[in-house]
Amino acid sequence: MTGERLALPVGWAIAYVSRRLSDRETKVAVMVLPGLSVTAGVVWLWGRTAGRWGDPIPEGHMNEALAQTWPWVLNGAALASALFLVWRSQRTR
Repeated sequence: MTGERLALPVGWAIAYVSRRLSDRETKVAVMVLPGLSVTAGVVWLWGRTAGRWGDPIPEGHMNEALAQTWPWVLNGAALASALFLVWRSQRTR
């Protein structure tokens, strides 16, 4: 794991233990949004396997497709969480 990839779980851990966020906001930032990103990655791979979009995945090359998709999923999860946290930090109390 590179330093950049190591910072992601650390950031999610900080958001998880933050006392400024409600329990619901914490769950959305740390579990729901990353979970949606993983779901999107799985659907993307399924769609490629089924020939619905993108280049079809050749037989026996799922590991390569997963290796190409994983960084996009991780970055999407981080971006979604970061945007949510920025949005929630702008609220007035």
